[in-house]
Amino acid sequence: MSEATEKGKQKMSPFFRQLVAVSGVVLYMIGTGANIAYPGVLLQQLRLPDSVMHLTPEHESWIASILGLALISGILVAPFSLQKLGRKLTNQLSTLPAMGGWALLVASKGPAAILASRSLQGFAMGLQAAAAPVTIAEYSSPKYRGAFLATIAFSFATGMLVAHIFGTLLYWRTAAVACGSFYFFSLILISISPETPPYLAAKGKNNECRKSFRWFRGNDENSQKELEVLLNSQKKKLTPKVAKFTFYRQMITKPEFYKPTVIMMFMFVLFQISGMTVVPSYTVPMMEDVSGGTIEAYTSMLMVDVVRFVTAIIACVVVNKLRRRTVLFLGIIISVISLLTAALLLYLRDFGYIAEEYKWTPVVPTLCYIFGKTLGILPIPWAIAGEIFPLAYRSIGSGISGMFLSVMFFVVVKTAPTSFRQIGINGTFCVYGISIAICGVFLFFLLPETKGKTLYEIECHFRGEIEKEVCERDMMLELRKVEEG
Repeated sequence: MSEATEKGKQKMSPFFRQLVAVSGVVLYMIGTGANIAYPGVLLQQLRLPDSVMHLTPEHESWIASILGLALISGILVAPFSLQKLGRKLTNQLSTLPAMGGWALLVASKGPAAILASRSLQGFAMGLQAAAAPVTIAEYSSPKYRGAFLATIAFSFATGMLVAHIFGTLLYWRTAAVACGSFYFFSLILISISPETPPYLAAKGKNNECRKSFRWFRGNDENSQKELEVLLNSQKKKLTPKVAKFTFYRQMITKPEFYKPTVIMMFMFVLFQISGMTVVPSYTVPMMEDVSGGTIEAYTSMLMVDVVRFVTAIIACVVVNKLRRRTVLFLGIIISVISLLTAALLLYLRDFGYIAEEYKWTPVVPTLCYIFGKTLGILPIPWAIAGEIFPLAYRSIGSGISGMFLSVMFFVVVKTAPTSFRQIGINGTFCVYGISIAICGVFLFFLLPETKGKTLYEIECHFRGEIEKEVCERDMMLELRKVEEG
């Protein structure tokens, strides 16, 4: 009778509830993808002779890259916000400067207003860069966590495609309204979802934690075991309060903090040095050079977007089926080979070794490079970011690693136009290919496998601990069975 009543209350399955909650973050990240890609169409329209404003090359590089600088301010605020205000409220508040930034962009009448609007968007992106992987990982059951975290990559790709389609079909102010609308719908979905169970457990709100956990995971036996492991793991960490300096000094010496932090630094350097944010910002001039002018500019831009979008959908499946390391290194190998091949073909074309009718051939390895980086380099850093930090240091760890993301964002995007001018697209591809390979070597030795493990098991791995209590070990074995379906 009681079971029937409980089932009656659960009108939505646990998977669907998790999907609704994750969708709020996904819509936000679609807006983030649009933020990154929007300069690719904005700058093209503002270069037209009848444009309402005219920009210098310096203005253009700042409009594309200032997101990286503004990200830093958001990331500095994120650890405090995630820890003190919680995951849900942080996500809600982050939508406000994002919507404000798009509104200011719509009303802008000069470069200063555009830069101010991009700064607001960047601040919001900084908050979300730290909050998104943490929130999705804590919303998700281990069985679906990989696929849900891979939706971050799908969201980026969708946002970039949408921004370029809107910017191709619509006037840039109208396109900005359409792109900014994603944040409004994100705010609605985030608001109807509960706070994440791990955050409530960390704050000692056990009753609220149980209620939230059951909302997301249901009431079956396996979910109950995972809930008890979560609550028990937090009870062990209840220690007397210490001075902040002592806390931070102890924190940086703990392997469960510094090992994941170093790994995520390399992950986000890899993410940016692979051209992840450069390509959407400068797709049109890059593809004009790569195709040798044989393919119309907007057609080549949409080709890149479609390849990215389709690959991101494939990645959502692949990340949930294969090991994280396998997907990452497959993406790295494809990207390195494709970039160096494209660079070689561009050099051969420049020296006249490729016939006029085959000038377009560098487009093929370039699209393979888009496929490789979207398959592995785009989704895996975000999937790992949501899994790798222990609960006690998840907020600050995400903030520190996010700082590397933002600094590299600014450096790579700001220097891209100069790089294209000084060493050409072919030289830039060589630099990116070699840099990806170097990061890949470091990660090969540093990165553990996290697929099929609970967040608590991953934490134990970095501490070098083996579960000593038989009952806890049995719980973990049972949970692994659940994760494997």
